[in-house]
Amino acid sequence: MMKKNILKGLLCLTLAIASLPFSSCKDDGYPPITLTSVSSETPSLEENVLEIPLFSEGVSFYITGGNGSYIIEAPDTDKIDYRYDGNQLTILPKALGTASLTISDRAGNHTTLQVNVSYPETTYEVSEVSGVARGGGLTQDETLDIQHAIVANAFVQAGGKYVFTYTNESHTEGMVTLYADGTGANERHGIFTQTAQDNGDLRIHIELTGGTEYDLTLSDSSDTGTESGTAPGRFMLQDVTDTYRASYPELEEAYCLQYIPGETL
Repeated sequence: MMKKNILKGLLCLTLAIASLPFSSCKDDGYPPITLTSVSSETPSLEENVLEIPLFSEGVSFYITGGNGSYIIEAPDTDKIDYRYDGNQLTILPKALGTASLTISDRAGNHTTLQVNVSYPETTYEVSEVSGVARGGGLTQDETLDIQHAIVANAFVQAGGKYVFTYTNESHTEGMVTLYADGTGANERHGIFTQTAQDNGDLRIHIELTGGTEYDLTLSDSSDTGTESGTAPGRFMLQDVTDTYRASYPELEEAYCLQYIPGETL
């Protein structure tokens, strides 16, 4: 009987020791630690990767799962910071780059989040391009010729887009990429500055690599004077009067209009 008890005790001890290396990974009956968005504006997480723009006020999450008592660790403190009040976790960007943040509990559950801090961007997709030409001495054919030329010579056509990358906190300057169409094959790069106007418009000056410059106005006005008589609520306007006046002396004003149905941040 004593021998059986000793063998039974040794077996239990062996099983207990064998289970120790896996104690930090076992379920323990707790659900996995997850992050839940605080608001609809919080960026979604894909495969535990968070994209966060520099200069932002950070993004907040609720922590759920585990045993409810959490330990936050962020070894890459030069790239990100965090605040945790026992209810919400807020991740704050500090510098460009990639960092990691680990959330664990004392039951051995944990999850690691990769945080990519990058410059903020705004994308303006162009849905339609039209030309406007006005001049009391222009014939109808000349007006149509100018309008068609304006559309044909617009670098960003329908399906193309502007991508503005802001390199300062006030979002007044940075880098720009122009995509000529929806294929993404024809693109040009440069820098830009922008200034807000009293009426809500944005004046944008673009200097592309190679020396080409554009002056654009981003407007919310719907009074565009287009042929269709309808327009989305936003458009890029470029004054191209000087480009065509040499060929059409009666031309008084000409504009290229690129319609922006919406924008991505």
